[in-house]
Amino acid sequence: MRSLLPVKARLPRFTTLLLGILILAAFFLPSPYVMLSPGSPQNVLGSAIKISGTTVYPTTGKLSVTSVMVTDPDSYVTGFDILYGWVAPDRAVLPRDEIYPKGESVKQSKQDGADEMSSSQTTATAAALSYLGYESTSKLVVTEINKNSNSYQVLEPADQIISIDSVEYKSPNGVVDYLDNKKPGDFITIKVLRDEVELLTKQIKLSARDDGSAIIGVIIERKFNFPFKVDIKLADTGGPSGGLVFALGIIEKLTPDDLISSRNIAGTGTITADGQVGPIGGIIEKIIGARRAGVSIFLTPTSNCQDIKSIDQAAKGEGVMKIVPVATLQQAVDVLKLPTGAKYPSCLASS
Repeated sequence: MRSLLPVKARLPRFTTLLLGILILAAFFLPSPYVMLSPGSPQNVLGSAIKISGTTVYPTTGKLSVTSVMVTDPDSYVTGFDILYGWVAPDRAVLPRDEIYPKGESVKQSKQDGADEMSSSQTTATAAALSYLGYESTSKLVVTEINKNSNSYQVLEPADQIISIDSVEYKSPNGVVDYLDNKKPGDFITIKVLRDEVELLTKQIKLSARDDGSAIIGVIIERKFNFPFKVDIKLADTGGPSGGLVFALGIIEKLTPDDLISSRNIAGTGTITADGQVGPIGGIIEKIIGARRAGVSIFLTPTSNCQDIKSIDQAAKGEGVMKIVPVATLQQAVDVLKLPTGAKYPSCLASS
């Protein structure tokens, strides 16, 4: 008599073996992801910031930039690594294209990071000296020209931009904002100073980005002339996120007031020449790294508050790190001047 009970299906042994091999391969084959983990804070009050040509005051304590360790664009990140990154509280997994432009090499990635770091150090110096009342002059200079743009062989590296369509701009961002209202194919009139002696007027047809927006086809940087020399060197760190801390470090060294007062303070955030603090990536990993290093006050951009809701900011008690949001360099200095026992600003209060 035939049984009416369901028969349990079995896969052929070869199919089962193949399926097992595919599962294992998924865990060990490279994947299009990168892993983020906390870096160690680096104190900028030692030899990282060197100032000459003016009075420099002694400092106490630590003022540190924070960092995130990121796997290289061609690193071998497996499915097993991704699974570990998802469950580990101090790791993050992101698609590679969110961190590195498609096709970017390790060499190019490091160079881009170094360029961003150098630019942030210059801007931090400008912000700090402006806060302290020093006068600095600046100019917009062409540093690179896209050979496929209409600016090629019309403009030259080191050309100083005097005006665009009769308007003088103080920052590259101002030029970018102006181009937002232009279309590829539009003409602009650029007045440049070449070799510091020859004033030239050029008509340039705007080129197009891949997204269809209009560009001149050059990289423009703001070059400053400071009243004395400020040199910042920090090993194995790239990107613009140290700007706020660099600016605070310069202020600390140029003023007799001891803002740090033997404390262990760290922070992160980009900065503009006029002292505006901007958001950064990897904020969670940076906070974890700061806590591990015994930091007492961590300065974060106010615009990053929405990214740190999972962090216990309300924790109280002796030795608990305070996470303090700031939107400007002035606010950061004001926080460091608060007396012992004072109430600090909080992301919770601003949410």
